[in-house]
Amino acid sequence: MTFNIDRRTVTEGDVVELSWQCDGAESVTLTIDNGYRQTDIPLEISGTKRFRLNRSKGRTHLTIAVTMAGKVYRKKIDVRVKKMPTVRAETVDHRGNRVGWLSQWWQRMLTKWHDFRTRIRLAMQSLPERKQVAVKMLLIIAIILIISSIWPKAYSTALLLLSLYLVWVILRR
Repeated sequence: MTFNIDRRTVTEGDVVELSWQCDGAESVTLTIDNGYRQTDIPLEISGTKRFRLNRSKGRTHLTIAVTMAGKVYRKKIDVRVKKMPTVRAETVDHRGNRVGWLSQWWQRMLTKWHDFRTRIRLAMQSLPERKQVAVKMLLIIAIILIISSIWPKAYSTALLLLSLYLVWVILRR
């Protein structure tokens, strides 16, 4: 019985080629044990087989079991399976310049802001005109209250701006 493999050390995802020859065998079975699960594959009496070693706990055990005259003979080959190196991808802009995490975060925030604005515009367009004015007024009053709680002197300025806005709305019609 001969049982060979082309490489004994591979990286995850590499293809290996097994060859075997078992003259006079009744049956031949290949057992692949990668540490996570064990798989049995029936084989011809002799031949070659290529397969990919993907996931492994460091070593994959390949065992060929040959049945001859009622007895089972085994031959084992261990293959060291190295982890695939981690690939670190970088985001680049349309000119090919690297984009840092801050720029990526800023772009995500801008996208979310534009989505929010679009949804608000659609919601406002579905309201009658009087309700649109009321919603705008509530928003302005909320902004005034927030700003005046942080900076009290802004309260009178904000009220003046609110008054100017109301005059503009009245004269516009």
